[in-house]
Amino acid sequence: MVFAAPGEALTRAEEVLGADPSPLHASVAHQVIGIWQRDFGDTRRALAHLRRARDLAARADSAEREADVLATLGVALVHAGRTREGLAAFERGVARGSGHTRARVLFRRAYVWWVLGRHGEALEDVRRAIPVLRQADDVIWTARALTLRATVHLAQGSVERADADFTAAEALWDTTGQEHDKADAVESRGLAAFRAGDVPAALRLLDEAEERYAKLGTPTFMLTIRRCEVLMAAGLATEALAEADAALATLDGIGGQSTRRAELLLVAARAARLAGEPQTSLARAAVAVRLFAGQRRTWYETHARLVLIEARVATGGGSGRLVADAAAVAERLAAFGAPAAPEASLLAGRIALGLGWTADAERHLAVAARSRHSGPPLARMTGWAAQALRARAAGSARGVLEAGRRGLDVLDDHRMTLGASELRARATAQGAELAALAQRASLVSGGPRRLLDWSERWRATVLSAPPTRPPADPVLLTAMTAFRELASRAEEARTDGGRPALALEREQRRLEREIRSRTLHMRGEAPGGGDRFDVGRLLRRLGDDVRLVELAVLDGRVHVLLCGQGRVRRFEAGLLAEAEVEAEHVQAGLRRLAHPGAEARLPLMEAAGARLERLLLGPAAAHLGPGPVVVVPPGRLHRVPWALLPALRERVLSVSPSANSWLRARDTAPPPGGRLVLVRGPGLASGGAEVPELADRYAGPRTAAGDGAGTPSPGGATGTGEPSGAPRVSPPVDGAESARRGPDGTGRGPDGTGRGPDGTGRGPDGTGRGPDGTGREWPGDERRGLADGPGAGAAPRGGTVVLEGDAARVPRVLRELDGAALAHIAAHGTFRADSPLFSSLRMADGPLIVHDFERLDRSPYRIILPCCDTARFASVGADELLGLVTALLPLGTAGVVACTAPVNDAAAVPLMLALHKGLEAGLSLAEALRDARASLPDDAVHQATGWAFSAFGAA
Repeated sequence: MVFAAPGEALTRAEEVLGADPSPLHASVAHQVIGIWQRDFGDTRRALAHLRRARDLAARADSAEREADVLATLGVALVHAGRTREGLAAFERGVARGSGHTRARVLFRRAYVWWVLGRHGEALEDVRRAIPVLRQADDVIWTARALTLRATVHLAQGSVERADADFTAAEALWDTTGQEHDKADAVESRGLAAFRAGDVPAALRLLDEAEERYAKLGTPTFMLTIRRCEVLMAAGLATEALAEADAALATLDGIGGQSTRRAELLLVAARAARLAGEPQTSLARAAVAVRLFAGQRRTWYETHARLVLIEARVATGGGSGRLVADAAAVAERLAAFGAPAAPEASLLAGRIALGLGWTADAERHLAVAARSRHSGPPLARMTGWAAQALRARAAGSARGVLEAGRRGLDVLDDHRMTLGASELRARATAQGAELAALAQRASLVSGGPRRLLDWSERWRATVLSAPPTRPPADPVLLTAMTAFRELASRAEEARTDGGRPALALEREQRRLEREIRSRTLHMRGEAPGGGDRFDVGRLLRRLGDDVRLVELAVLDGRVHVLLCGQGRVRRFEAGLLAEAEVEAEHVQAGLRRLAHPGAEARLPLMEAAGARLERLLLGPAAAHLGPGPVVVVPPGRLHRVPWALLPALRERVLSVSPSANSWLRARDTAPPPGGRLVLVRGPGLASGGAEVPELADRYAGPRTAAGDGAGTPSPGGATGTGEPSGAPRVSPPVDGAESARRGPDGTGRGPDGTGRGPDGTGRGPDGTGRGPDGTGREWPGDERRGLADGPGAGAAPRGGTVVLEGDAARVPRVLRELDGAALAHIAAHGTFRADSPLFSSLRMADGPLIVHDFERLDRSPYRIILPCCDTARFASVGADELLGLVTALLPLGTAGVVACTAPVNDAAAVPLMLALHKGLEAGLSLAEALRDARASLPDDAVHQATGWAFSAFGAA
């Protein structure tokens, strides 16, 4: 019962002891309490109860009872770090027991061998136990033994054998009521999925196991260790470190198992190293090594020594001693058959290379490179990294590029099994070293064109493939609705000058975790690694007039790759670190200029722009030509206000996360007859003053069919202007498009203005808001049902929809945005650096978060976000960006205007009105933004506001 209903078992055992039991029955009760304390409570109390159970079994003169208790005591002693005593208890237990009881003792000793990392002995004991347990028709213990054998197989890298045993065990568990054992089986299947390279399935199964354990009220330290391993593989090392440290605090608080403490320290040390905290990693690994050594757990001690060496290299560089230590660790891991052995060989080779010991490096790297052809993706990545380093040491640029290509192909395949955009982005960190090696080799051997190709190979890769749509998961949808409601209540409390209740904040954080967790479970759907970059195609699209400026960073220096006129040229600019510092100073200056009274800082900002130009463009600034410019910066420079640079200040300028994403946006056709959506959220200082005026400007006589009687939306390509950097893709000229443009092909009315019979562009009531006065396309929009999914019941094509007040609620806003040609969303923007996909726009019913946008079938062709911080991103992985703009681009959005800094709300209004004036004239977003900046007053507030906005994409 202790593994079926642990709490009830504990209560029943205590009741037995309170009823003056016989020695035999008292022995059973003390054993149950000992098991409960050993696995879920205080190890010291467990040992006391189990020793009492052993003595009572001896008094009862029951050899079988004594053998069974000795096995339980042996497990507890090993978990307490007293390995020698524990193994001695097992020797006595095996000697005292017989038949069925001895088989159970052997199973538990096999478990201890696994804990100690002695996998051969574990398999031998479980091999002896399983036939006896099956012959006795002991379903529960047979299932436990199969689960243990599968776990040992996983530790040895035998995934297929493990899967067979897990399947057999699961069939047996289904016939029992052992709820804790069943949860353990789900946890083990999660581990198997991880070892097979299926990260989403691993996370889903581990979360399911956690829910099962929570219902039983039992701690989950082993689950935490396994979940941390999966999180690290998914690029979420900071989260893994936080979870491991929290579990350590809990374990120490209850006096839990010493063995689990050592394992948690090991996983925390690995997470800290991956999270860029080498000192923390060093401290955790050193303690773990001491604990494992004292517990005689050589397998684990060797793994801890590997992390310790990695941390020492990160904190103090390489040395001959560390080469020898890493080589010794690699030998021991290989002897154990541990999958981590190639990592240790790679580490030894990398340190030797750094010392110039090429012969030693070649020996170690050759061993590591053997893993490149088999095993899970990350193990093969280790092998290809070793092969690339071997080629570099041999002076073979071609070999480096081939290893880089093969290794990144492996990682591409792995990334595309991940459905969540966050996981795809973070997984690229595994390929950062390979990509950097290939970039250096391409610079030496292939010139600027090849460097551009490799710069694109590992930049903004998340945008190169369509995202996986979140599933129609009712639990996820309910959580998102509840999160929105709680966030709205918390915001109301802050607005009223108070602070949200702690319970409210806790529940909001819990819902965030649930939403994120369920999103990470998504599996990828897109085959391959997405669109492959073609330099020739880029140059053809750029033509002779447009320049694309891609900034690559090699060894800390910015290299400018200037593309246009059929060629790629390279210029060296400044140091990335200096540019980052200057960009932060500029951001601080923009924040100050958003408030009146800071006019004296305007010349300082202009001077800072000139310094940034020298650092980021260098001599390339003199070769940009007179035409449009597309800037492709690395992730660490995403906050630069590019319009501040003198060479770019008066240009048609757009920004793109990668040249490939610019091409994708360039090829995105606008929706035929798409509608315009204007949204005004609550609480804006300006009141979103541009929205009513834009509603009046765009409105005209409307018809139910959207037959072109009014002004066409400026979201599609209906004018004669060019997109940022190239001629616009012409939309399909089909019947719907011809109808939208009207008989003269312009979309304007008979008088050429598109303003309707009264010349105002307003409807019959003079407001332009439709017959019910709400700004809805149809009276009584509620007939569509807010519960419908995105896109259901959206306004007819070609119309204008205004959502404000209570109508600007997230479900309705999403329906109208889906498939729109142009959306203008005036709402408070919040960027979440800690969780970028919870960055949001504030609607009437709460935040509209990035996860909401990912549910759209097609995001608007063009989006204008006239609010603070909407163009802020989190730089993750190798060179990936997570944020609102980068979430929209793969969903069908070809162009976005957004803001990289806080701005003055009132000053943004004339900029937005001027921007839309340009769009009405047929300009692209970049052209219209350039003209809108030029139309602003020349005071500091308005100039800073203009600099803070950027056009992204190619629409």
